[in-house]
Amino acid sequence: MKPILFTLVATVCYALCNVLLELKFSKLNPLNVMIMYASVIWISAVGMRQLVKTEDPSFSFPSGTLLAFAIVLGLIYTAGDYFFVSAYNKGGDLVTITSITVLIPVVASLLKFGITKQMPNLWQITGYALAAGAVVLVAKGSTSK
Repeated sequence: MKPILFTLVATVCYALCNVLLELKFSKLNPLNVMIMYASVIWISAVGMRQLVKTEDPSFSFPSGTLLAFAIVLGLIYTAGDYFFVSAYNKGGDLVTITSITVLIPVVASLLKFGITKQMPNLWQITGYALAAGAVVLVAKGSTSK
């Protein structure tokens, strides 16, 4: 149950951020917006880490290969955030941009298949097709104002 609750809270937080990006920050340079919120994330994460210090081995910083993967992950998130924030900066609207992000599970599944060769099941494939159709419909609806 915790993963579902955590995901729901994250979804509400991300939805609020998307609304703020469209309404308040879309005219600003995406890199400046990223610097501001990334700074807050960094300070908050370090502060929370210090607050909840624990002896749990999973709390240790990654090293070796995992450190390299963590750095690559950070670079991937940076690129993704840049293009996401830039979508608003380039005139994208909330409904279209957030609807397109619904395709993240589809793309993730395709990437996972490319890595693990594990085929998605029929239910997943049907869901992906419906998600893609929904994005097309919502994007079309957003353009006909």
